[in-house]
Amino acid sequence: MKEVIVMCTFIKFNDNNGKLFYGRNLDVDQKYGEKAIITPRNYTYPMNFMDDLKTKYAIVGMGIHMNGMPLYFDCANEKGLVIGSLNFPGNAYFTDGPVDGKTNMTPVEFMTWVTGMFDNVKDVKEALKNLNLVNKPINPQMPVAPLHWTISDANETIVVEQTVKGLHVYEDNIHVLTNNPEFPWHVQNLNNYIGLNHNDFLDTKWGDQEIKAFGVGTGSFGLPGDSTPPSRFVRAAYNLANYPTVEGENANVAKSFNIMKSVAMTEGAVVNKHENKELTIYTAVYSQATKTYYYDFYNDYHILSCQLTDENMNKDTLTIFD
Repeated sequence: MKEVIVMCTFIKFNDNNGKLFYGRNLDVDQKYGEKAIITPRNYTYPMNFMDDLKTKYAIVGMGIHMNGMPLYFDCANEKGLVIGSLNFPGNAYFTDGPVDGKTNMTPVEFMTWVTGMFDNVKDVKEALKNLNLVNKPINPQMPVAPLHWTISDANETIVVEQTVKGLHVYEDNIHVLTNNPEFPWHVQNLNNYIGLNHNDFLDTKWGDQEIKAFGVGTGSFGLPGDSTPPSRFVRAAYNLANYPTVEGENANVAKSFNIMKSVAMTEGAVVNKHENKELTIYTAVYSQATKTYYYDFYNDYHILSCQLTDENMNKDTLTIFD
């Protein structure tokens, strides 16, 4: 199977009542048949190296449905614990087989395990101390994707990366993640942009010559505008840090989409090494306050939504939204 090149951006913030919102772009050169999917409580999810998982919490997110299994790109559970997978090629490393004494699972199982079994980041971090991710594909036609993950609740965000040096869990005080390089590099790279400011520069003089700005936005002069992962990380972090606190569900959903669209890819602007056009095929936003998952697709800016309810959280089957 040809290498799939996926780019992504993820953000998280809290509203004025302390409730979590997250936003996510999936940037790729093809569609996967992705749909919004709700996994109910007590749903049996088959695992390769441990007993089958029975979900404690209901989950909603965007993914692929395969043989009764939801394969999520990003998702949130009913308690407000959220996770997103992002491409991490060249850095992600998964062991060839299970490691004795470890909690072994495949990368595709990881997201359902996290959101199906835990309700806060603190407990996830404790469980991660014994985790090992194994390089076992779902089937020969779907090789294991090289991924890293961001996990958030209303109190904190972490980044999980398994490399040849082992499993790393990083505190993410920026509440942003993109792709390569490794997460600590992205944080250090922000130091290069310490001069950015949302306030415009004042007029000045060089000798007797008055120097005036051409227009507004001078404080953010130098903010990168390209689509590389480091540039998207900086741009998302800057916009997230400077976007004011807003009130109400609609305003916070709009805030999420506005920030995500500022780092979205337009078709034709990025052509990858396979001569395929990269674009943001969907943007998703989750509201902890209303347990609502909002999303739109590249060719349709009409925002769709689905909500975790008592009915769909307690069903015996997945709820799949066409």
